Amino acid sequence: MCSSDLGMLEDLLLYYDHPVWPIFLVVISTFVLEDIAIIGAGFLAASEKMAPGLAFFAVCLGIFIGDTALYLLGRLALVWPWLRHKMRQPLIRRQMRPLQLSPWSQIMLIRCMPGIRTFGYIACGLARVHPVPFCLANVVSIVGWAAALFFTTLYLGRQFGEELHGYMWYLLPVALVLFWLGQRRIKRKIEAQA
Repeated sequence: MCSSDLGMLEDLLLYYDHPVWPIFLVVISTFVLEDIAIIGAGFLAASEKMAPGLAFFAVCLGIFIGDTALYLLGRLALVWPWLRHKMRQPLIRRQMRPLQLSPWSQIMLIRCMPGIRTFGYIACGLARVHPVPFCLANVVSIVGWAAALFFTTLYLGRQFGEELHGYMWYLLPVALVLFWLGQRRIKRKIEAQA
């Protein structure tokens, strides 16, 4: 390995220690499993790897970016026929009418129903929910939902962190699998009802 390769490797490792790196990881993790990302950020704050306010902000920012991207995908489907054809899911179509009647309450409900979030925010775009009420209702629902999970995790992590520390690497994969299975079950129930 030449000295320029070693210098580049050292530069990459310096980015890993950069204070922005954990924020970036929390934001990106919300795109995969939102609720697990909130809980993970709570544990990062409880273990003092991130400041609580910063961890909470990163979670909310990531969720807002993801929800807005789904909303914009729905809006794009209004003008792009190929994409509109791909969006003909029963879950999306079923949510459009209630979103047109009362977007605030429906957006709050979508936030609390993990199995329908993706479809729900796409439906917001397809239902032509105005961007300002969408953003306001979404921010309120994000802050409320994320605060409940985050601060509960932060409190429990601080109370029981020492006792659970040795078991954390065993419990985390089990919790992820159980959460994933629960999400699939909820989604199947909702699809069966549709």
